[in-house]
Amino acid sequence: MKKILFYYPEIAEDKDSSLLYRGLPFSVMTLAAQFDPEQFQIKIIDGRLDNINNNGIWEWLDEHVVCVGISAMTSYQIKNGLTFARKVKNHYPDMPVVWGGWHPSLMPMQTIMNELVDIVCIGQGEVTLPNLLEGLLEQRDLNDIPNLVYKTAEGKVVQTKIEFLKAFSDTKPIERAYPYVNMESYIQPLWGNKRVVGYESSRGCPWHCKFCSIHAVYHSQWNCLNPMRVVDGVEILKKIYSADAIHFFDNNFFVNSSRVREISNLLRERRLNLRWDGTSVVEQFVKFNDGYLDELRQSGFFRVIVGIESGDEDVLKRLNKRHTQAQVLELVEKCKRHNIMPSLSFMVGFPWNPEKDFYCTVGLIEKIKKILPETEILLFIFSPYLGTEMFETAVAYGMQFPQSLEEWVEYTYDKVNVPWISPNLFRKIDRYIQFFGTKQMPPSTEAFFKNQKF
Repeated sequence: MKKILFYYPEIAEDKDSSLLYRGLPFSVMTLAAQFDPEQFQIKIIDGRLDNINNNGIWEWLDEHVVCVGISAMTSYQIKNGLTFARKVKNHYPDMPVVWGGWHPSLMPMQTIMNELVDIVCIGQGEVTLPNLLEGLLEQRDLNDIPNLVYKTAEGKVVQTKIEFLKAFSDTKPIERAYPYVNMESYIQPLWGNKRVVGYESSRGCPWHCKFCSIHAVYHSQWNCLNPMRVVDGVEILKKIYSADAIHFFDNNFFVNSSRVREISNLLRERRLNLRWDGTSVVEQFVKFNDGYLDELRQSGFFRVIVGIESGDEDVLKRLNKRHTQAQVLELVEKCKRHNIMPSLSFMVGFPWNPEKDFYCTVGLIEKIKKILPETEILLFIFSPYLGTEMFETAVAYGMQFPQSLEEWVEYTYDKVNVPWISPNLFRKIDRYIQFFGTKQMPPSTEAFFKNQKF
């Protein structure tokens, strides 16, 4: 039987000990799910959990493996992915190594120039990869397969035509890939729940925020699974894996509020007794009336994740974020009224006036904390994402970016990469990040998550 090996690299050198970074490796699992297990033997290696020096991996890698797939974001994942690719090539020099994920999709030509990259899949791979495997097995020209960059036997680089892929809803369900991983490793105690697991019910986002690379990959389109399929998938996580909470890993879960209501109704009808959270934007959430939010609460909705980004309204306009400080505070008030935990993320250190946007953002956070002290705050230093308008802005403000795949290893979004933040401002920002980044949950917050009074 033919085989496919998928590798999901480490995100950090410390094996990603934080539970927040231990989600299912969706990028490779969704691909693995597209293949018939009667035709292909699949193996998924998660670098965050598995030791790549384990001999069992390399014993499994033999002449029956059609290709090795590696998924990588812009981060340490590139370094770890290259390490794995080199080990593959040491065992089988002619083994096709296929790279995909956010970074290769956004920088395909730069990625393909690395000696450890044979083929790049651009964008979503659920259609592209099966077509590629068919082409490799038949040993035919890959030029007629869209969304690829590859090297020919002579070393020539070829890019095929780019096509926007079919709907996410037409792909085979991720549940088919659960047997390929140890699901228990990804079920975590988080946010007051004992067994949280992730699920992807939609992709993309119709908003066009200038700092966000989701637009570059999905072209401001949003596609979703229908409510019945979502709840069927959630029910499997409840009944087979004993999940007590679902973290929807969608880019924007609340795009279609009617769909969310249907999901909520089905969860209640089936009496799954699960808690769940989801992502939204400020303009969406503040329009939800009390009756709607009450319905969602009854089905287990306990937490909303929202990107606020900045407390400086001049910055918000430049980023094409269309909310105001007043709307942010209205959102927090709604959450307090309905006993919903707001998880709000912010970025500081934009190039235009970093000192001003920092103080405006801190001021807004302090107002939020006065309304609802248990609000979860995530604070980051702005780093330009590939494929965004802010990437070009950063270049105009003097930022220099890596020129090869290997150099991107050191470009991680948890480090200060921008040149316009002064050392003094960085120290101030760092103190706030340390404060909001604490991993210790205070008793009042724990009580909130457990639906107790505080």
